[in-house]
Amino acid sequence: MAIRFFPSDMLRKVAPKKKIERLVTQKLTLNRAVLATLTDTGVLGKRTMEKIALKVLRGYRAKYGDEREQGASKAAAFDEAVNDKKQMVQRVQNASVFEISQEVQVAYDGEWYQWLPSDAKEPDPLHQLNYGKIFRLGIGEAPGDRYGCRCGMNILVPGTKLEL
Repeated sequence: MAIRFFPSDMLRKVAPKKKIERLVTQKLTLNRAVLATLTDTGVLGKRTMEKIALKVLRGYRAKYGDEREQGASKAAAFDEAVNDKKQMVQRVQNASVFEISQEVQVAYDGEWYQWLPSDAKEPDPLHQLNYGKIFRLGIGEAPGDRYGCRCGMNILVPGTKLEL
Protein backbone atom coordinates (compact mmCIF):
# COMPACT_ATOMS: atom_id res chain seq x y z
CA MET A 1 0.00 0.00 0.00
CA ALA A 2 1.23 3.51 -0.72
CA ILE A 3 0.15 6.88 0.59
CA ARG A 4 0.16 9.41 -2.20
CA PHE A 5 1.41 12.96 -1.61
CA PHE A 6 1.07 15.18 -4.63
CA PRO A 7 1.24 19.01 -4.51
CA SER A 8 -1.60 19.68 -6.96
CA ASP A 9 -3.97 17.56 -4.85
CA MET A 10 -3.08 19.57 -1.74
CA LEU A 11 -3.24 22.94 -3.50
CA ARG A 12 -6.82 22.45 -4.60
CA LYS A 13 -7.73 22.07 -0.93
CA VAL A 14 -5.41 24.47 0.84
CA ALA A 15 -4.74 27.31 -1.58
CA PRO A 16 -7.41 27.91 -4.23
CA LYS A 17 -6.33 30.63 -6.67
CA LYS A 18 -9.43 32.82 -6.35
CA LYS A 19 -9.02 33.04 -2.57
CA ILE A 20 -5.29 33.76 -2.68
CA GLU A 21 -5.80 36.58 -5.18
CA ARG A 22 -7.79 38.40 -2.48
CA LEU A 23 -5.37 37.62 0.37
CA VAL A 24 -3.51 40.96 0.19
CA THR A 25 -5.51 44.19 0.38
CA GLN A 26 -4.83 47.42 -1.52
CA LYS A 27 -3.22 48.74 1.68
CA LEU A 28 -0.77 45.80 1.73
CA THR A 29 -2.41 44.16 4.73
CA LEU A 30 -3.79 40.64 5.12
CA ASN A 31 -7.43 40.08 4.31
CA ARG A 32 -8.31 38.19 7.51
CA ALA A 33 -11.58 36.82 6.09
CA VAL A 34 -9.72 35.19 3.20
CA LEU A 35 -7.04 33.88 5.58
CA ALA A 36 -9.78 32.32 7.71
CA THR A 37 -11.32 30.51 4.72
CA LEU A 38 -7.89 29.21 3.69
CA THR A 39 -7.34 27.73 7.15
CA ASP A 40 -10.84 26.21 7.26
CA THR A 41 -9.64 23.40 4.96
CA GLY A 42 -7.80 21.84 7.89
CA VAL A 43 -4.80 20.88 5.75
CA LEU A 44 -2.58 23.60 7.18
CA GLY A 45 -3.05 25.06 10.63
CA LYS A 46 -3.98 28.69 11.19
CA ARG A 47 -0.50 29.66 12.42
CA THR A 48 1.23 27.98 9.48
CA MET A 49 -1.08 29.60 6.92
CA GLU A 50 -0.66 32.96 8.63
CA LYS A 51 3.14 32.53 8.61
CA ILE A 52 3.04 31.84 4.86
CA ALA A 53 0.79 34.82 4.15
CA LEU A 54 2.88 37.18 6.30
CA LYS A 55 6.09 36.08 4.60
CA VAL A 56 4.64 36.91 1.19
CA LEU A 57 3.27 40.18 2.53
CA ARG A 58 6.63 41.22 4.00
CA GLY A 59 8.20 40.80 0.58
CA TYR A 60 5.54 43.00 -0.98
CA ARG A 61 5.94 45.68 1.68
CA ALA A 62 9.71 45.77 1.20
CA LYS A 63 9.30 46.10 -2.56
CA TYR A 64 6.64 48.81 -2.07
CA GLY A 65 9.00 50.75 0.21
CA ASP A 66 11.82 50.50 -2.33
CA GLU A 67 9.56 51.76 -5.10
CA ARG A 68 8.33 54.70 -3.00
CA GLU A 69 11.93 55.65 -2.12
CA GLN A 70 12.71 55.73 -5.84
CA GLY A 71 9.89 58.25 -6.36
CA ALA A 72 7.04 56.05 -7.57
CA SER A 73 3.47 57.10 -6.76
CA LYS A 74 1.53 55.02 -4.23
CA ALA A 75 -0.48 53.33 -7.01
CA ALA A 76 2.59 52.65 -9.17
CA ALA A 77 4.55 51.34 -6.17
CA PHE A 78 1.68 49.00 -5.25
CA ASP A 79 1.38 47.71 -8.80
CA GLU A 80 5.12 47.13 -9.00
CA ALA A 81 5.27 45.48 -5.55
CA VAL A 82 2.41 43.06 -6.13
CA ASN A 83 3.39 42.85 -9.79
CA ASP A 84 0.92 40.20 -10.74
CA LYS A 85 -1.81 38.29 -8.91
CA LYS A 86 -0.61 35.09 -10.59
CA GLN A 87 2.78 35.57 -8.99
CA MET A 88 1.18 36.06 -5.56
CA VAL A 89 -0.84 32.87 -6.02
CA GLN A 90 2.31 31.02 -7.03
CA ARG A 91 4.23 32.32 -4.01
CA VAL A 92 1.54 31.30 -1.53
CA GLN A 93 1.06 27.93 -3.20
CA ASN A 94 4.81 27.22 -3.27
CA ALA A 95 5.13 28.11 0.40
CA SER A 96 2.10 25.94 1.22
CA VAL A 97 3.51 22.94 -0.65
CA PHE A 98 6.84 23.41 1.12
CA GLU A 99 5.18 23.49 4.57
CA ILE A 100 3.02 20.46 3.82
CA SER A 101 5.96 18.48 2.47
CA GLN A 102 7.96 19.27 5.61
CA GLU A 103 5.09 17.98 7.78
CA VAL A 104 4.84 14.81 5.66
CA GLN A 105 8.57 14.22 5.97
CA VAL A 106 8.47 14.58 9.74
CA ALA A 107 5.47 12.25 10.01
CA TYR A 108 7.04 9.57 7.80
CA ASP A 109 10.75 10.07 8.54
CA GLY A 110 12.75 6.95 7.67
CA GLU A 111 10.02 5.42 5.49
CA TRP A 112 10.59 4.50 1.84
CA TYR A 113 8.92 6.46 -0.96
CA GLN A 114 8.74 6.46 -4.73
CA TRP A 115 9.47 9.79 -6.47
CA LEU A 116 6.54 10.76 -8.72
CA PRO A 117 6.79 13.02 -11.79
CA SER A 118 6.13 16.74 -11.50
CA ASP A 119 2.97 18.36 -12.84
CA ALA A 120 4.91 21.59 -13.55
CA LYS A 121 4.98 23.05 -17.05
CA GLU A 122 8.78 22.95 -16.93
CA PRO A 123 9.92 20.14 -14.63
CA ASP A 124 13.35 20.32 -13.03
CA PRO A 125 15.73 18.20 -15.16
CA LEU A 126 17.56 16.96 -12.04
CA HIS A 127 14.27 15.86 -10.47
CA GLN A 128 13.31 14.07 -13.70
CA LEU A 129 16.25 11.74 -13.11
CA ASN A 130 14.54 10.59 -9.88
CA TYR A 131 11.13 9.75 -11.38
CA GLY A 132 10.04 6.27 -10.38
CA LYS A 133 13.04 5.62 -8.13
CA ILE A 134 12.74 4.55 -4.49
CA PHE A 135 14.30 6.65 -1.70
CA ARG A 136 14.17 6.91 2.08
CA LEU A 137 12.65 10.02 3.69
CA GLY A 138 15.17 11.98 5.71
CA ILE A 139 18.11 11.07 3.49
CA GLY A 140 18.88 13.55 0.74
CA GLU A 141 16.48 15.80 -1.12
CA ALA A 142 12.82 14.80 -1.35
CA PRO A 143 9.90 16.08 -3.41
CA GLY A 144 8.79 19.47 -2.10
CA ASP A 145 12.10 20.31 -0.41
CA ARG A 146 12.78 23.08 -2.88
CA TYR A 147 10.37 26.00 -3.34
CA GLY A 148 8.51 25.53 -6.60
CA CYS A 149 8.98 21.76 -6.68
CA ARG A 150 5.77 20.11 -7.84
CA CYS A 151 6.96 16.52 -7.77
CA GLY A 152 4.97 14.02 -5.78
CA MET A 153 5.72 10.91 -3.78
CA ASN A 154 4.14 7.60 -2.91
CA ILE A 155 5.07 6.79 0.67
CA LEU A 156 5.43 3.02 0.81
CA VAL A 157 3.78 2.19 4.13
CA PRO A 158 0.54 0.45 5.04
CA GLY A 159 -2.26 2.98 5.29
CA THR A 160 -5.20 4.47 3.53
CA LYS A 161 -5.11 8.11 4.55
CA LEU A 162 -2.41 10.75 4.83
CA GLU A 163 -2.49 12.08 8.39
CA LEU A 164 -0.81 15.48 8.83
